[in-house]
Amino acid sequence: MTDLPAYREKTHFIIQLGRALHNCGASSDRIESYLGNAAVMLELKGSFLMSPTTFTCAFWDEDEMDQYIHIERVKPVSYDMSRLCEIDRVVESMEMGRTSFLEGNAAIKSLAVPQASMTLMREALCWVLTAGAFAALIDVNPLNCLVSSFLAFVICCISRMIGKSANWSSLMLIMSTFITGLGASVIQSFGADINVSFVILSTAVLLVPGLSLTVALTEISNGHLVSGTSRLMAAIMTLLQLFFGTLSGLTVGGFLQGAASASVVWSLPDLPDWRIWPALACITVAMGIAFNTPLSKLGFGFASALIAYGVSKFGEAQSGIYMGMFLGALAVGLVSNLYARLTRAPGSMLMVHGILILVPGSRMYSILSHWVSGEFVFQAESGGRVLMGCIALIVGLLFANALLPSRKSL
Repeated sequence: MTDLPAYREKTHFIIQLGRALHNCGASSDRIESYLGNAAVMLELKGSFLMSPTTFTCAFWDEDEMDQYIHIERVKPVSYDMSRLCEIDRVVESMEMGRTSFLEGNAAIKSLAVPQASMTLMREALCWVLTAGAFAALIDVNPLNCLVSSFLAFVICCISRMIGKSANWSSLMLIMSTFITGLGASVIQSFGADINVSFVILSTAVLLVPGLSLTVALTEISNGHLVSGTSRLMAAIMTLLQLFFGTLSGLTVGGFLQGAASASVVWSLPDLPDWRIWPALACITVAMGIAFNTPLSKLGFGFASALIAYGVSKFGEAQSGIYMGMFLGALAVGLVSNLYARLTRAPGSMLMVHGILILVPGSRMYSILSHWVSGEFVFQAESGGRVLMGCIALIVGLLFANALLPSRKSL
């Protein structure tokens, strides 16, 4: 006969663990696998179904048809790598017998509470660094970097103000890209020698759902159809909002640009070739802020970004962009899984830092810039190129997991 109070405590622990992992931004397939392993550790029988907006748990004792079911609605969240590492540390300590169930349960309950929003200074630094660094990584024009960073700061302030209103928060993506397109066009009209499409994408790179598309297609490839399809549709809706906002901003900006066009074009000397390395470092720091990566792990994130960039550039030089993205994803996946094996820490931390370099990297960055600026909205060829790039990433990650399994669900 099962001890009912103890049984309920264990099921409540699993539910709190699922909430905590979701609030860290872990993908649905990883959460389901991790909860399954935790249930085995606690000698529970259960089944789990996660999606970006729902969380379902089913537990049973002897009769599988006699189940205790927990269902709740959750909201999509961003990554929180510090909490993810702490959750994994607590559960592993319980598994090794170093932490009692009561202590682990209390720790997981505290980690399941949603974290407070980022301060304005940290968020602004994240936006400015990301926009300027991505622009410098791809293009040698320093004005693209400066304008992207300036517009990113403006968008950060505006998005925080819009986010406080329930009526306006749903328009945040459209308003952000509208102001970006308008601002870039107006600045160009004053004689600035900038690439408007690059500036738009660099400014809004944190809004472009490249990582979400990759995760969605990966989940679909692994058979998690409900979660993967949900993420895919959410990413497509995000892209459509970005398109609409950018096209509206460019239209209004084009009207103003025609009314007042500068007679003198001003520019700055090109950036040196070694700009790539500080740009990658700035991207790592910015992503560390955005994803709350532990300071002690930022060095590994930078190494993952270097490997992703270097291997992808080599592959692209040898056999084209798709081979470059495949090899880059394969290298990042192998390094992440090796890191998880050696340190027993979540390998997804390195995975995210590396994949984010590949999604908007090299020519893929150029393709996305045309998409966001609306130049290829109605051309199937550009959509096929982006889709093939995402598939190359996914196949690389799948091969990495097959060649060197991480032995860690996270």
